[in-house]
Amino acid sequence: MMKRIIPLFFSCWAWHVAIFAQVGAPPEVAAQIDQLFAELSSDGPGYMIGVIKDQQVVFQKGYGMANLEHHLPITSKTAFNVASLSKQFTAAAVALLILEDKVLLDDPVRKHLPDFPQRFEAIQVKHLIYMTSGLPEYTNRKRENETDWSSVHFFSLDTAIAASLRATELEYTPGSQWSYSNINFMLLAKIVETVSGKRLAEFAREHIFQPLGMRHTVINDNVFEPIHNRADGYTEPEKSSTMHYFLQQGYMPPSSRRFLQIRRNSPHYGGSGVYTTFEDLVKWDTNWYTMALGGPAFYDLMHRRMTFDHPKNNDAFGLVFGDFNGEEIVWYDGHTLGFRAYMIRFPKHRTTVICLSNLETGFSPRSKVDRLVDLLLNAGILEF
Repeated sequence: MMKRIIPLFFSCWAWHVAIFAQVGAPPEVAAQIDQLFAELSSDGPGYMIGVIKDQQVVFQKGYGMANLEHHLPITSKTAFNVASLSKQFTAAAVALLILEDKVLLDDPVRKHLPDFPQRFEAIQVKHLIYMTSGLPEYTNRKRENETDWSSVHFFSLDTAIAASLRATELEYTPGSQWSYSNINFMLLAKIVETVSGKRLAEFAREHIFQPLGMRHTVINDNVFEPIHNRADGYTEPEKSSTMHYFLQQGYMPPSSRRFLQIRRNSPHYGGSGVYTTFEDLVKWDTNWYTMALGGPAFYDLMHRRMTFDHPKNNDAFGLVFGDFNGEEIVWYDGHTLGFRAYMIRFPKHRTTVICLSNLETGFSPRSKVDRLVDLLLNAGILEF
């Protein structure tokens, strides 16, 4: 499941922040970590990476720029779009409603969304959570106004959902197959909003982010609102299929710049849309051990795996179980316009590694984390 990939990136000590608060890593180890990020210039977009052990940050470091226009470096306080890592927060909102008996996993979606098509009445809440609903992804459907789904043309969550629900039939019987699809979590967002009477962003802020002290985490359901310490997202035009498409369509002129900003101008939440910082993700990770939010029942529900009529059974609530060199991991990654993210947890060893990037065309955060974990294991800083 975990692939070894040769890393990229760079080092510039003047604007990096490193902390080995608990382990006092020797300089040679810090230098080896820097080598994992040694290939891009110091004035390009980059990465925030950190390691948590026993609820303590044992390493954190920012590489590169959060904003190229103002030459602002990436730090632990930089807010990144974490793309599909957002799914666990949408799932957490659903989990809280389940624990209050306001939603059941076996509830038909139509029970909570009255306008949901009757022809899809076999779809239950659990089918959305575990990506086995059979609904077509909205990007595989035509928009009603015939424009494309690129962020050049504004669309709302309702527009995306409506496109999927115009399908005359499902791609397969719910529960019989698995297929990754954001539309499932967009619908979960709508269920939270219908049941709670609040926007998902508001519900998550009141019931998840504020209780955990995640003061710099938001669900960006309004693309016009400013976000404190937000990183801009970047891409390399010669490597980006999106930029190639924009050029072909005449949406942008040719550019000789190595990095171009790329923005999502339409709200894309439920399956994505969370902006958060490394510092806030540390607080989220800590709750898996303190269980301050939701108690053991919340933990158990968030990590519940279910069996359907297909072989994939390692999904939970916006989380995936896997294996890293024989050790059980719980992970998720994300990839969206201008951003990539990866978060991997070793529950048995109370260790988590987080990597956030504002360069969508760079090497994947997963490959970075893979190499970093190996390095820390070899140095004896982490012991499995």
